[in-house]
Amino acid sequence: MWSLTFGGIKQIAFCATVTFILNRVVVVSAQDFGYEGQHGPQHWAEDFKRCSGKFQSPINIDELSVVEKEFPDLEYNNIDVIPKRVHMGNNGHTVVVKMKFEKGREPSMMGGPLERKSQYQFEQFHFHWGQNDTVGSEDLVNNHAYPAELHVVMRSLDFKDFQSALGQDHGVAVLAFFFSIDEEDNPNYEEFVKSLSIISGKGMWITLQNLLPLSKFLSWDLVSYYSYVGSLTTPPCAEKVVWIDFQIAIPISEKQINHFRELTLHDYHLRNNFRPPQPINDRIIYENVPRKFVQLGYSAIPFVNADNAAEKCSKGGGIVLILVCYVINSLFTCTKF
Repeated sequence: MWSLTFGGIKQIAFCATVTFILNRVVVVSAQDFGYEGQHGPQHWAEDFKRCSGKFQSPINIDELSVVEKEFPDLEYNNIDVIPKRVHMGNNGHTVVVKMKFEKGREPSMMGGPLERKSQYQFEQFHFHWGQNDTVGSEDLVNNHAYPAELHVVMRSLDFKDFQSALGQDHGVAVLAFFFSIDEEDNPNYEEFVKSLSIISGKGMWITLQNLLPLSKFLSWDLVSYYSYVGSLTTPPCAEKVVWIDFQIAIPISEKQINHFRELTLHDYHLRNNFRPPQPINDRIIYENVPRKFVQLGYSAIPFVNADNAAEKCSKGGGIVLILVCYVINSLFTCTKF
């Protein structure tokens, strides 16, 4: 009688354990998110309440409605420092890149639309892309989508870690860079895109061999930008995020961007992994007007990286020469020089 009772207890315990595990699986599944079907963006708010907030991202930036503003200069620190290690992974929703630096050598920034006197430190960067060149970016400009978008996530050092900065006023900033299709490969992304096939499955990570500084992954123009206050574009959709959308896109070839699209063959979560634009409501979208160019009265031509600047000049040297001649002519009122 005792053995039967003991066996029954063991069976009950086993069933209870299985039930608990299944319930946990259901909970985890319900908290997952994707970009289509029952876990798509239109259902995110069912599990993540903040995704229905008033100031969500991404948005459509209408250039006719932006407000020009003379922000303080953005100050970039250590963005040309070569990291000790670079890890790239597939988290099931995007490709994430984390960089390890020597202490005190982490990339950081301050100024611009960021909280005054606060320093923001690099956390990670990741990507959003579409199945073809007509879709992919999260923020739009004049209802135009770019084929992909890079997000560089920065945390205010006023907070001890990223989680404590989430949802706090000026706690998190996102630097957004669009991609545009170019005939030539982008050498800074060559090893990167070829390594994507190695992380085709969720949870897979690799260490990149060719160590490049953060600046190599960004646009050559770090002065011309739009800015607004929004949210994370993935759950939990925490708000009060400062967005800085740079106007000059990063060039990438069709062949290179197709390496991102090949990841969708393995996981539907990575198919068109961008959130649709959200209502702007009563937010103001600003466009930075660099101070030094406001004083001179000329359009900004802000080359900020020597290597990239040389490359741009070689492609458009004639235009730059004409502009330089125009400036000199205006300053010295000479007709010939």
